[in-house]
Amino acid sequence: MTTLNFADLKAEAESKASEGLTFIGPAGETIHLRPLATVPGGDLKAVLAHIDALGSDKVSDVTKIHAMDAALVAVATDKKAMAAALDELPLDGRSRIFEAWMEATEVPEA
Repeated sequence: MTTLNFADLKAEAESKASEGLTFIGPAGETIHLRPLATVPGGDLKAVLAHIDALGSDKVSDVTKIHAMDAALVAVATDKKAMAAALDELPLDGRSRIFEAWMEATEVPEA
């Protein structure tokens, strides 16, 4: 019989989390954007919902911008610093971070 251990599974996911994207914030802080496969429960559901919104023709551009920012905050290891950084960046900068995260973590496009 196979036995899985919660602590081992969590440690394995955390070791893979370093495979994501590193972003240096406005104050020089390091913010790691985790790969989708390593994002836990509630954050994962939120990211998937935000990615769905980005691919929908039924939502406004404003909603898509909010969804992109919210997805980046949800995958960030420092959510507060990521949210603050996104607030200071123009749309082009935020889009570049999102695209780089998707490429670095092999997220299927919305």
